[in-house]
Amino acid sequence: MTQEKRIITGIDIGTTKIAVVIAEWSNKDEMKIMGVGQSPSNGLKRGIVVNITETVDSISMAIQEAEKQADHEVTEALIGITGDHVRGINYSGVITVNKNNNRQPVGQEISQSDIHRVLEHAQSINLSPDRRILHVLTQEFKVDDRSGIKNPQGLSGHRLEAKVHLVTSAINTEKDIRTCMEKVDVEILDFVLEPLASAYSVLDTNERDLGVVLIDIGGGTTDVIVYRDGGVMHAGAIPIGGSNITNDIAYGLQTTREQAERIKCQYGSARTALADPEDNITIAGTSGRESKTVSQNMLASIIEPRMDEIFRLAKNEINKSNYRGENTFGIVLTGGGSQLMHVEDLAQDIFKQPIKIGMPELKGGISEKVNNPRFSTAVGLIKYGITNWQDLDYGDESITSIFQDFYSKLKKLINNWY
Repeated sequence: MTQEKRIITGIDIGTTKIAVVIAEWSNKDEMKIMGVGQSPSNGLKRGIVVNITETVDSISMAIQEAEKQADHEVTEALIGITGDHVRGINYSGVITVNKNNNRQPVGQEISQSDIHRVLEHAQSINLSPDRRILHVLTQEFKVDDRSGIKNPQGLSGHRLEAKVHLVTSAINTEKDIRTCMEKVDVEILDFVLEPLASAYSVLDTNERDLGVVLIDIGGGTTDVIVYRDGGVMHAGAIPIGGSNITNDIAYGLQTTREQAERIKCQYGSARTALADPEDNITIAGTSGRESKTVSQNMLASIIEPRMDEIFRLAKNEINKSNYRGENTFGIVLTGGGSQLMHVEDLAQDIFKQPIKIGMPELKGGISEKVNNPRFSTAVGLIKYGITNWQDLDYGDESITSIFQDFYSKLKKLINNWY
């Protein structure tokens, strides 16, 4: 009997780029990348939509590229979300397991219903009307005096406690992204915190269990997520990223942002002391100005202070975690900003921990195209979808879904015709 094949799409809506990954997956086979699309991101600032029309155009361009490569039309997708509007807080919920009012010496067996109840109780936090809970990330359970439990089902006890990390987001920010996706005729299956998605892509079980910090350096934001004992201890976003470095270069060298971005990617170093003072870079003149030459060392002197600031702010986020022990696997850097030369050396100096560059590690054909830190979030969205398949409202091949797919295709065809 052949396994049912499913198609999942992940869309990373970043400040500097839109990345779309379409993948095929079955219960038996490994994930296979079918199509990849990316486009420059216009209309967003630090993960927040500031221009609907430009954002829609950018998303549409990336989707079309992925669709053409995959020979598959995207009608639903998992969407990454980040920005300084996203906040995390550690919280807990407690319930009595007893099925009656009499306290017996022997506790009651904990059921899935009890687990559901305690997690519901852990969400009973007062939020302002403009915010909602995006994720409830379980850290551990406690049964009576026994702590460090990952799955309490079947255990016996009187009292069940759940410690969780709640991630909240701004409803209006989500609504703006939803508006953009509606205009490209793509249904949002779920919003996923971007560093959480990236963690699915670049971290393994040992790293999450024994302690690790993931720092995802994007264009507009730098996301931080701290793992220990398989649970999320803290998640946060810093409103500074690679685009700030690009702006610094543009101002410092009196050039365009486009040329500054190219120079950063090609010659940029995060450590002035390691940059080559003899390696000269030609800066093309703009608006009638003459071309000039600068050294890689001078370029690094512009980049290092900003990179240093990003890492120190990330360190502040890490310190917000309740966990004060050793992160066995240190710091994992990912995202476009992690591709700067000598970034590991600077990070090592600031964090005093082992440093690693994390990226997807897929094999075979087009799948290897996404083995780059820039695609960590998009690939992670796919892996998040696979792992949480049963909890997500994916479409099936019912008559209703077939009709909706046909209607979507017809609508796109009409729009293109006119």
